[in-house]
Amino acid sequence: MEQPETIQKNIPRAAGKMLRRLVSYLACDRSLLIVIFCMIVIGIAADLTGSYLLRPIINDYILPGDLRGLVRMLTMLSGVYLAGVAAVWIRSYLLNRIAQRTVHRMRSELFEKIEYLPIKYFDEHQHRDLMSRYTNDIDWISDALTDSLSDMFSSVLTLTGIFVLMLYISPILTLVALITVLVMILSARQIVKKSSRYFKAQQVSLGDMNGYIEEMISGQKVVKVFGHEPQVEAGFREKNLDLQDKSLKAQFYSGLMMPVMQNLNTLTYVFITIVGGILAIYRGFDIGGLATFLQYSRQFGRPINELASLYNTIQAALAGAERIFQVMDEEPEPADAPDAIPIEHMKGEVALDQVYFSYDPGKLILKDINLCIPAGKKIALVGTTGAGKTTILNMLPHFYDIESGDITIDDISLYHIRRKSLRQMMAIVLQDTHLFTGSVR
Repeated sequence: MEQPETIQKNIPRAAGKMLRRLVSYLACDRSLLIVIFCMIVIGIAADLTGSYLLRPIINDYILPGDLRGLVRMLTMLSGVYLAGVAAVWIRSYLLNRIAQRTVHRMRSELFEKIEYLPIKYFDEHQHRDLMSRYTNDIDWISDALTDSLSDMFSSVLTLTGIFVLMLYISPILTLVALITVLVMILSARQIVKKSSRYFKAQQVSLGDMNGYIEEMISGQKVVKVFGHEPQVEAGFREKNLDLQDKSLKAQFYSGLMMPVMQNLNTLTYVFITIVGGILAIYRGFDIGGLATFLQYSRQFGRPINELASLYNTIQAALAGAERIFQVMDEEPEPADAPDAIPIEHMKGEVALDQVYFSYDPGKLILKDINLCIPAGKKIALVGTTGAGKTTILNMLPHFYDIESGDITIDDISLYHIRRKSLRQMMAIVLQDTHLFTGSVR
């Protein structure tokens, strides 16, 4: 298993590429994305406008005691917030729809890719790990597309809008806010540095444990026949403890983010209140402006907190995306030779002529194998485990390419026959044991 230190080095390099590939899957719904963008802008504008209206409400209506004007402004304020609520609802509905369609496309593409991967890939990768990519990793991506990406974009726009309005209201108070925000960013960076390294390790460990559970449940008969329960329990405990260790570290540091950010945000509020009070007493700063700025200072910390917390979710999604794209980027089964022909009938005469084969370069499994099997004959290949019996069987449907020599069927080289037609002429019954209640019929 990849160590956390290595994971930490790999994630930043791959994050940008993975994010771009994820976003490219959203391109099929470009028109809906434009609508979502408009809804985000409307929602942010309504939120910021509603907060800024506090300034004229306090200065022009509450302090002078203008009740009629206050009612009119409150009605306008309600309309602004209702427009923002409607925009957020539309955004959430459309985004959830797009996310599910995108995940559906990714899942379909992943399944189609696996159907065309060579047998060698499945021999080299655990089935439980592949299953985890279909479930856990896809779920992380679904969560990120449904909420995190739009929230991240919304937070950035909100942060920009609030900063501009704060600067407009009071440059001095804005400077105070920026100093405390810098402390928040540095603190968040340290926490993220600690937490991000464990998220990919958590995904790998989760896939390993889920696959182990699936394997043991499906193989319960074999486990019980050989009395292997203690060994299975010990194996599960080891994998469960490993997942617990990775998850505990990842969740501890990510859970530390919000309390730290909230406390720092409270300190920001206190400092701004003190400096704003001094400005109101000695510099004539208006009370409505101070109240509005305090409102913005609270809102200013919110998108920073959201960005900090979203980082961990997005990091986990990117780790899952990396594992999915690893499968999608695998080379498919090689194409048939240009001169390959289809076959419609097969007698069944098989010959191996000086065949050499290895799964790994330099480690030969078959060495100078010569074999001739007449059509219609039944033969048995006998030998110890690892002698190459199953390997020879895998050669006949052209699951693997041999290193040298030739295999012929009815005097036609295997490599001059199209794979699809070759495999349609064959039936393989592997050595897995299946028990039935009653007769086979």
